[in-house]
Amino acid sequence: MPISAPDLAALGKVSLDEFMRNTPVDQIGVEHPLLKKLMSKRKLFLGAKQNVTVQIRKAYDTNFAWAYGETTVGFNKRDKGEQAAFPWRRAVDGFYIDYDTLFGNGIKVREGDRGQYKLEQNEKVQLVNLLNENMEQFRLGFMEKLDIELHRNGTASTDAVTGLDGLIAIAPATGIVGGLDRATAVYWRNNFTTAIASTTAGALATAMELQWRKCIRTGGMPDFILAGSAFIDAYRQYGIQGITQNTDAGSVKRLDAGVGSGVSTGLYFKGVEIIWDPNFETLDALDAPVIPWEKRCYFINTKHIELRDDDMDIVTPTRPHNVLALYQMINLRLALVLKKANAHSVMAIA
Repeated sequence: MPISAPDLAALGKVSLDEFMRNTPVDQIGVEHPLLKKLMSKRKLFLGAKQNVTVQIRKAYDTNFAWAYGETTVGFNKRDKGEQAAFPWRRAVDGFYIDYDTLFGNGIKVREGDRGQYKLEQNEKVQLVNLLNENMEQFRLGFMEKLDIELHRNGTASTDAVTGLDGLIAIAPATGIVGGLDRATAVYWRNNFTTAIASTTAGALATAMELQWRKCIRTGGMPDFILAGSAFIDAYRQYGIQGITQNTDAGSVKRLDAGVGSGVSTGLYFKGVEIIWDPNFETLDALDAPVIPWEKRCYFINTKHIELRDDDMDIVTPTRPHNVLALYQMINLRLALVLKKANAHSVMAIA
C-alpha cells in the first residue's frame, strides 16, 4: 500500500524531532568537547529584537577613605556599568528525499488525505530505516558544523555567531566584542600569552601558572581547559616536572605512558583536566591562522561564558509544486555570550 504525502510529512517531522530534540545535551559524542560543554550549560532566551544583552560591572566606584571627627565624607553616584549586546544568529540546515528514492525502497507516495492509505508492516520498516539513515547523517553534519562555527571569530559570514576565537582572543586589546571597544575598555579584555618557550624546562608550567592567577584574580577558578595536540604534547613532555603517585605498598604497580581516554588526556593543571579538541586541526586547515589552533590552550570559566538559544524548531516545508520530494529543516537561534572577559585566558606555544 502507498502512503499519503501528508502522512509522510508528519512521519518525517516526528522522526527528525526524535533525532534532534535535546540531542545537544544528551547525545553528543565526546569528539566535540566545546559544543558538549556549552550545550550542557545552555540557557534558553525568549524573543529579542536582535541582541542578547548582559549587564557588565566595570568598576565599584568606591569612595573609601579614613575619617575622624568632622572630616568631610565624600559621596558619589555609582556608575550603573555597561551593557554588552550579542546579536543572535540563526543556524539552519535542511535536506530532502525525493519520491523516486522512496519508491526505489518500496515506498509509494500518493496524493491524498491523511489516513487515506495504510502501509504494510514491511513497508513501515523500510521507510523508518531510510528515514533513520538520512536523519543520522543530518544530525551529525549539523552538530559538526555548529561546533566548528562556535570556535571561529564570526567574520566568515555576516550572519555568523561570534565564537571562541572572537570572545577569548589572541589579541584582546583590539576589536569590538558585544558592542564594547576593547581598545578603550581594558576591563573587557581576556588574558593571553603567546610564543611560550615550551621546550625550556619549567617555562610552560610557569606561563600557565601566571595566566591561572590572572583568571582567578577577578573571575574565579577556570573549570574547563581546552587545548590542541601540539600544546598537549609539549605539556606532557616539558610541562610536568614531577609525578606524584598515590601508592598501595601491597599492590602490583602499573605504569602506562598512554594516559587518558578519547579527548580526556589524563593530564591536569590545578586539578582541572586538559581536554583535547580534535577540531583544532580542522580549524587550522580551514582558516590557516597566524597562531595555529593546535598550539593553543584555553582556560575557560563556564560561569562567565554561555550559550543562549531558543531551542530547535523542527520544520517540514511545503514542497514546491514542481518537485516530488519530502523536505525537512531545522532552525536554531543562538548567541555565544561573554559575561566576564578577564576570567578567561588563551595561551600558545612558540
